[in-house]
Amino acid sequence: PRPCIRAVIKSSWRTGHEIVNLSPSSPPICPNVKQIQLITVEDLTGKMPDPLSNEERNLQQVLKNEKFDLKSSISSSITVLGMIHFEAPSILYQQWKLLLCYRFWKLATSFLCSLRVLKYTDKMSLVERITNTVLDTVFAFMWERMFLGVSEEMYKKYLPNGDQLPSIDEIQANASMMFMNSHFTLNYPRPLPDVIEVGGMHTRPAKKLPQDLDKFLSDSGKWLHIFSLGSIVKAKDMPENYRKVFLNVFSRLKQRVIWKWETETMADLPPNVKLSKWLPQQDVLGHPNVRLFMTHGGLLSTQESVYHGVPVLGLPLFADQDLNIKQAERGGYAKMVEILDITEEKLESAILELLEDPLYAQKAKELSKLVKDLPQTPLEKAVYWAEYVLRHKGAPHLRSAARDLNFFQYYVLDVAAVLLVAFVVIAYLILCCCKSIYRRTCGRKPTKRVHLKKE
Repeated sequence: PRPCIRAVIKSSWRTGHEIVNLSPSSPPICPNVKQIQLITVEDLTGKMPDPLSNEERNLQQVLKNEKFDLKSSISSSITVLGMIHFEAPSILYQQWKLLLCYRFWKLATSFLCSLRVLKYTDKMSLVERITNTVLDTVFAFMWERMFLGVSEEMYKKYLPNGDQLPSIDEIQANASMMFMNSHFTLNYPRPLPDVIEVGGMHTRPAKKLPQDLDKFLSDSGKWLHIFSLGSIVKAKDMPENYRKVFLNVFSRLKQRVIWKWETETMADLPPNVKLSKWLPQQDVLGHPNVRLFMTHGGLLSTQESVYHGVPVLGLPLFADQDLNIKQAERGGYAKMVEILDITEEKLESAILELLEDPLYAQKAKELSKLVKDLPQTPLEKAVYWAEYVLRHKGAPHLRSAARDLNFFQYYVLDVAAVLLVAFVVIAYLILCCCKSIYRRTCGRKPTKRVHLKKE
């Protein structure tokens, strides 16, 4: 599971809950956590996962025999929502900051961009709002008609009594709560009915580093930077011209650099650069000598940089990374460089600006204080509300009635239409009355006929 999901599982296990984890390939998280592998990461590439297929005998056995008190699912793993037949309260988890399932949060296209492919902020121009509204509406239609339809066919086919199960739309509407991987100090303000922000569940204080890393950081005597493109993109596969840009710039820096690189060696490696196949990223970010984090801008990485108060140089590649870095720039603790147009001059200029302008570090420290200045950590909040739903049998009192409204009802367009028709009818009747009164009171006087006598 993703680090944030793993954190919730560990915390729930410590409080004594029995847990069954349905997930792609992953090592055991905790003792006595029942692990069911749905599909390997390699198999996910290039096709939609089908966790309810005939190949998943372990899962189907669980579906037939087990009884649960609470179920939770990443909202993008829609097929798993078919487990509604467990008749247990459900919590959805939304890993993207803005894209919520439409039953929980109706389209707010007038003030917020909810599509990750767009780079709009909450200050949109008229053209941007039109674009956002049209694309969001098209996406919602495609999501419901295409993706949800296929997913619904899966669980209706493979689950026991599948033909009697409700639709995905009904399942989402009846979920007890949604956890969203966002934090109000880092994202645009928006109304969130029965949605709990738990962004940063995986963040934690830094732990002791491995000896080689600790020595490299502590003995530097100068500031240190981290360069990581995450776990999906392999840095070793980057084109040679890009590698040269980074190497040449790093070699001119006075500070040391830790570069997440998938091999142990690299030709012409400068002495101030250390390669590492794997980085305990939070532990490195929490080291007092670290002053800059060069990252692809993944959501979890940006949350970790804020938690530890480290400025960010963003090199977004795909998905939500552009939006994450754009929000970080707006927050004042980051600067973005388009990696496709990167040059030595652009990269070096951005690094020096982030290091020499104290406002970036100051803003990162301020946001770090805001993120930590809460009565509960995001992880404690997630565990508390999950247990709250358990204690109160699904917590139906938290359910917003807005989930039962369609788009036109939610935005009172039906009311506006009725009032508009009523206004037009009344205006028409008034106009007809006025015309009738005018004709009677101010119309022409009748003319007298003159009869001429014939000679």
